[in-house]
Amino acid sequence: MKHTDYPALYQSASDLTQKSQDAFFRAFVAHMGLLAGATAISIFNSPEPEVAIFQAMILLGALGCAIYLFSARPDRHWYSGRAVTESIKTITWRYISRAEPFNNSDAIDSHQFGLILRAIVEQNKELVGLLTTHLDEAQISNEMQTLRQNSVVHRLDYYREHRIVDQQSWYAKKASNNRRMVNKSFFLLMLTIGLAIFFSIAKVRYPTALYWPTDFFVTVAAGVLSWIQAKRYQELSVSYSLTAHEISLIRQQAGGPMSDAEFSKFVGDSENAFSREHTQWVARKDS
Repeated sequence: MKHTDYPALYQSASDLTQKSQDAFFRAFVAHMGLLAGATAISIFNSPEPEVAIFQAMILLGALGCAIYLFSARPDRHWYSGRAVTESIKTITWRYISRAEPFNNSDAIDSHQFGLILRAIVEQNKELVGLLTTHLDEAQISNEMQTLRQNSVVHRLDYYREHRIVDQQSWYAKKASNNRRMVNKSFFLLMLTIGLAIFFSIAKVRYPTALYWPTDFFVTVAAGVLSWIQAKRYQELSVSYSLTAHEISLIRQQAGGPMSDAEFSKFVGDSENAFSREHTQWVARKDS
């Protein structure tokens, strides 16, 4: 199912999630880059007042980034937005699959779908004023209604290929990417710390040298460590790997024919498994 076939609230929350994530990492990188730049200027220890003023301006910029990250908390909006989008995605797949609680008539289920959407919004009231896109679009798309009308055989095939297989591929890819980033970021951290140690020892050997970039590499190392903590590569690698394995087991259960009741239970069990990973985003928001 295409992104545009999901409820308007999902698309709005997805836009907010991406916007908040981009804003957080732009401010974070800018903050660490400005601190590293200010430290680099200190290496030359210039007596010129213009240099000192320029360094002060850089530090003011870093202060502004820090204030923005602390006050605006774009990371919280990012985590909350992700939690909302995944909650809506889960009930959407239940709806189009005619799985509980959407295994009644279209009129009853459409009303129930709206009530659950409202409950999701009420649980995340801090986001209501930030969901400003797709305001004039429908919460139940034509594609969602069309998929509901298919036979249980077609609904099972569609769910298996477009939900289970898609999610397994996504989590497997994310787990692999995060494992690679763990190794790369650890190497970069060791490199910058090693360079700081090298120049610190070299200063003992050459005490009269004018320029020593030790503090610069210390600042860069601190920035790399903060980046690792912000991205949580190791934590996500483990979480995504476990979820990918769990989905592979779910995928095996979708091989044979099912009745409507059996398919409803299967979708419910599958979506509960997906939701266990999604709840971690709520925990990160509140941490």
